[in-house]
Amino acid sequence: MNDSENRISRRTAIKGAAVSGVGLIVGSAMAEQSSTQAGAPPEAMMGPNDEWFAQRAWSVSANKVLPKADGTTTAVTTLARRIEHPTSAEEIAAIVKSLPATTPIACVCGGHESSGAALVANRDAVILDLGALKSIEFESADDGTLVTVGSGVVFRELVEAVKAHGGALPVGTGPGVGVVGYALNGGLSSYFSRRLGLLGQRAVRMTVVTANGETRVLTPKDELFTAMLGAGSALAIVVDITFRMANASVVKGAEQLVFGFEKRAQAVEFSRKSMQFMKDRVMPNDSVSLEIVVTGTKALVATTVFYDTFTGITAEFVKPLVELAASMKLPTLARAEWTSWYQAAAALWPVIAEQKGQPLATSYHCAGTTATPTDAVLDFVGDVVVGEAPLDEAEMSIVEIRTLGGAIAQGPRIPTGNCDHAFFVDLVTLFDAGAKSAAQRREIVALTNRVIDKCRAVPDLGVDFSGTHSQPDDVDRSAVAAEIFGSAEMARMIAAQKKKMDPDNRFRFNPFAKFVG
Repeated sequence: MNDSENRISRRTAIKGAAVSGVGLIVGSAMAEQSSTQAGAPPEAMMGPNDEWFAQRAWSVSANKVLPKADGTTTAVTTLARRIEHPTSAEEIAAIVKSLPATTPIACVCGGHESSGAALVANRDAVILDLGALKSIEFESADDGTLVTVGSGVVFRELVEAVKAHGGALPVGTGPGVGVVGYALNGGLSSYFSRRLGLLGQRAVRMTVVTANGETRVLTPKDELFTAMLGAGSALAIVVDITFRMANASVVKGAEQLVFGFEKRAQAVEFSRKSMQFMKDRVMPNDSVSLEIVVTGTKALVATTVFYDTFTGITAEFVKPLVELAASMKLPTLARAEWTSWYQAAAALWPVIAEQKGQPLATSYHCAGTTATPTDAVLDFVGDVVVGEAPLDEAEMSIVEIRTLGGAIAQGPRIPTGNCDHAFFVDLVTLFDAGAKSAAQRREIVALTNRVIDKCRAVPDLGVDFSGTHSQPDDVDRSAVAAEIFGSAEMARMIAAQKKKMDPDNRFRFNPFAKFVG
């Protein structure tokens, strides 16, 4: 099978689905390669929970598919002694009370956490699969509409429901991502957070079950409430969260431009010059956000979202990006115009549905600045992050460059480094582990780590400060508590709540539990 047969063409893939936050991907033909590629894919492991793991785990950590000293690998699956499927707070409380006080408990919502701490758990643990908690309830309040979301709800379900009620929220782009798990890591939205804040910042109420089986309703007046919005799964079991919605009119529209490139040097040049446009024209203007994506399938995607406070002509605003691509003789592969919050929120669903592997291996890292980035930082991001990321070796991988700040900085302080950052770069390494040899898998992880290590040496560039965009199982590389939770004070507050609420460390499967337990 030659390369052209192996891969969906770049132009076809773009025409089939909108591209941005996750970018263009290699099609399902990648999965078919697993039986023919050189190297040893993870060995099959049969067990009573394997089917559940295969259904619930969207991906596994790239670190978990690395070969052992003898060159072999083993399949990644859950180690838990059993899996429970509660349907209410009462059932959750009953299960917790029925177990010995020292039995560890893991909670799974959407199954997208990058290190898979809760999905894998350990042999002493009981997993609570909260997927049956599917309630979405709307209510009127003095200052707008509230929506209460059960812990089993995923973004596709929430977006459809919010659309029907004429609302908007700063949602994630993955249709199968668990809403509650996302909010408990702050809830960063690439398209909407600059106008609507983090999803966690819009939380007003939360129902939880504690480590001793007590059901509590929390509000922002409770210190535990704030701690939950950065380290929730380490402190209590969340039954539901209530968010304050915005009106759908907060999003005026969006322009998405997709250009092709052949050589990495072209991607570096385009990203550097478009980042300068971001710095000069977008970052001073809170009525606009911009995300630039460089994909392993050789596409450059610029998505500009315009909020209700924007005045002007959207096509004119993005004209410098069009002219930049033309001056570089980059082909325009697609251009899309979105006219609603819903169109932007749902744009990537078809793309993400094609991201598959046997298994799909992932690694997430972020870098960014708390103020407007210097030209030296922009040059570094272009030359090193874009220039050296393993986009060729792991073709599904992407580099995302986006604006933050705005409503995030103005909203309530919650424990995530995203509250402080105005400029954000995300390196998402994705590959089908079954289609890569042991040496190739090792090389991809090494290349990713090399880029991130270089990031750590750059003055004024924070690294791995976001709970949803860092790799917690990286050995000797993961961030410190004060970075993940936004400050040393926030980290101390969470540690104090952990000691108070979970003294036996039952909830030890939070990806950053080592910081709080």
